[in-house]
Amino acid sequence: MRRAAVLLTLPALACGSGPSSEPDAPTVEAAYGERFDLSLGERADVAGFHVAFARVSEDSRCPEDVQCVHAGNAAAAFGVEREAGRATLTLNTDREPRRAAAMGHALRLVELRPRPVGGALPDSEAYEATLVVEPEP
Repeated sequence: MRRAAVLLTLPALACGSGPSSEPDAPTVEAAYGERFDLSLGERADVAGFHVAFARVSEDSRCPEDVQCVHAGNAAAAFGVEREAGRATLTLNTDREPRRAAAMGHALRLVELRPRPVGGALPDSEAYEATLVVEPEP
């Protein structure tokens, strides 16, 4: 018997206008074109392109322990910054956009962990995103 996933939405878990909004946030050094992990609130420096994991604004993904008809989606917001300016990119796990361009680079969301379990969303501090900074299409 299949069970439908319950639509779970999540208010903004963290606020901020971009990477420079939290200058004391931990910084991860990452290589251009290579995967890297960011926890909520962390920043990455990828060859002068700064990325900050700002918030998860939606998480309606099918829980790990449930068989669903639809995979659901999670949406995560990332502040990006370079000398040219700042932008906020919202990327999705199971619908477009999964990749977005800003200031000559593209940010791609590879994975967002953890998935919900049962009917409960993960603790906001448990979220970790796997990302790649690539050439702009």
